[in-house]
Amino acid sequence: MTGISLGMVGTAKNTGKTTTTIALLNSFYDRGIPVGITSIGLDGETLDNVTGLPKPRLFVRKGVLVTTAEKCLALSSAAIKVLDRLDIRTPLGSLVCGRVEREGLVVLAGPPRSKNVRQVIEYLWRRGALMVLVDGALNRFVPLAETDGLVLATGAAYSRENAAVALNAGQLEMVCSEAMVIDPPERSTGHRTIIWDAAGQVLAETAGSLLVPEQLIPLAGQVQSARGFYSPGVVMAGCLKQLLQWPFPPATTYIFSDPAKLIVGGNLETVTRFIETVARRGGVVGYKKALPLLAATVNPFYPNYRCDTHLYQPAYVDREELLRHVSAMVKAPVFDVAAGGGEGLAELLLARLRGGQARMQ
Repeated sequence: MTGISLGMVGTAKNTGKTTTTIALLNSFYDRGIPVGITSIGLDGETLDNVTGLPKPRLFVRKGVLVTTAEKCLALSSAAIKVLDRLDIRTPLGSLVCGRVEREGLVVLAGPPRSKNVRQVIEYLWRRGALMVLVDGALNRFVPLAETDGLVLATGAAYSRENAAVALNAGQLEMVCSEAMVIDPPERSTGHRTIIWDAAGQVLAETAGSLLVPEQLIPLAGQVQSARGFYSPGVVMAGCLKQLLQWPFPPATTYIFSDPAKLIVGGNLETVTRFIETVARRGGVVGYKKALPLLAATVNPFYPNYRCDTHLYQPAYVDREELLRHVSAMVKAPVFDVAAGGGEGLAELLLARLRGGQARMQ
C-alpha cells in the first residue's frame, strides 16, 4: 500500500523544523502509523554551528524506519538494525536503511539528488512506511519536489517582525499551492525550454535550466506568436523578470516543472509578482508536478546576540501574536506544536493519507 511523503522545510535555521518533525514522529507512533524518515542533507548536530546554542536532537522510537549514511549509524544513540544497503553514495558513505530497535537520537544524512530521494521514498513505502518524512531546507529545496507536499516551519528566527514572517509564509504558499497542474505539450523533449503556438507547434527552444536572462535570447523572435511556454529546469528570478518584459500574448500559458524550480531562485517576491502579473494579463501559470503547502508551524524562539558578552542567548516573541499573524496570511492550517503538541497536525496529514488511499480503491 502506497503512503504519502512529506517534505519538512524551514524558512531559516532555528524555526522549529526538528521540533515539528519530532512531534509528528511521536504522534504517528502513538497512533500505530508506520513511519520512515530520511534527509536531503546532514541533520542531527548537537549545537548550532553559528550561535553555539543547543539544537533539538532528532529522537526516534522503536520501529521507525531510518535511511541515512552508513557513517551516521555510529553517531546515533538509537540502535538501528540495518535491513538493506542502498546503491546510493553520499560524502558520508553509502545509504543504509534500518529499523530502530532501541529508541534514541539519530543523525541523518540522506540522498542529495532528486532521483535518489524518489528511490528512497519508494523503498520506504515498500518496507511498509505509510508516512515518509524527508528533512530538507530552502537552500536545498529542489529534491523536495519528489514529495507529495510540504510542512513549513517558520518563526522569529526568520524575522523578529511577525508581519515579515507571515508575508514570507504567504508568498511561499502562493507559489506552491495556487498554480494549476498542467501537462506540457507532447512535443516537449523534457530537457529543453520551449515556446509553442496556437496549433501546438514548437516555435523555439533553449536551455532546460534558465540561470541568466541571456539564455532566453533564442526565444525572443517568436514570443509574439507564442501561446505557451514550458521550462523543465531551475528558473532564476532574473529570467522571470525578463519573461514579463517580453511581448507574450496576454493569454499565454506558462508551465514549470514544479514550484521548487522557482523557489530555488531565492526571491519569493519576484516569483509571486510573476504569478500575479500573468494572472492580471489573462494568462495562466501551472506546474507539471504539484508541491502543495499542506500545513505550517510557528516557533517564537530566536537567537539573540548580546554585544556585551559576544554570545547568543535564547529569546522569544509573543507566540500568540506570531500564530495570529501567520494564520491570517496562510490558507493552510497553522500550528504551534511546541505549545500544543503535534496531534492536530498529525490528524490533518492522516486525513490526507486516508483520502489518497480511498482514491486508489
